[in-house]
Amino acid sequence: MVPKQTAEIFQILSKGSFISSNGSQARLYDCISHDENFRVLKEYFAHIGYHLESGHNYYYFSQQDETNANMEKKLEQFAHFIDVMDFFSCLDVKPVTGTRYRVTQIAEECFANERLRQKIYAISRKDKLTDKVIDVAGSLANGGFLEQEDEDTYKVMDAIHYLETIISLITIDDDGEQKNS
Repeated sequence: MVPKQTAEIFQILSKGSFISSNGSQARLYDCISHDENFRVLKEYFAHIGYHLESGHNYYYFSQQDETNANMEKKLEQFAHFIDVMDFFSCLDVKPVTGTRYRVTQIAEECFANERLRQKIYAISRKDKLTDKVIDVAGSLANGGFLEQEDEDTYKVMDAIHYLETIISLITIDDDGEQKNS
């Protein structure tokens, strides 16, 4: 029997987001993790073409048969995530599970560091520095990698491991072309 939270789980995961153990959806994470629920949900979702996957303290959907257009859109989005992760990795405080970032603090760091300022200007079209930070953090939050706790604070979710894993699989050939390893 599927859990009563199945519709809510589907609503979140079908949008390409993640359910992490350390986020506001932790009760859904616990539901999926509970006893036989993972197996039951995996079978249930497989009937409609979704594959329930587990990562390091997070769950997500994968699809085996995607259209080229959908895959292209995901690749473009992932290229943006690589730039955003590069930006966050250059901050004084690195993006690890549970880290909290204040928008104003990141904006101040960007203001004081020319390299960071150039990076954030390259990945956000907003005018003001704080709006750029909100835009960049918001893109990770929309993907389920950060969660907004209040107006000024974002928390790094367990799903950040997904980005790190995928990025670590990318290698650059001697001729400068990217390929998957």
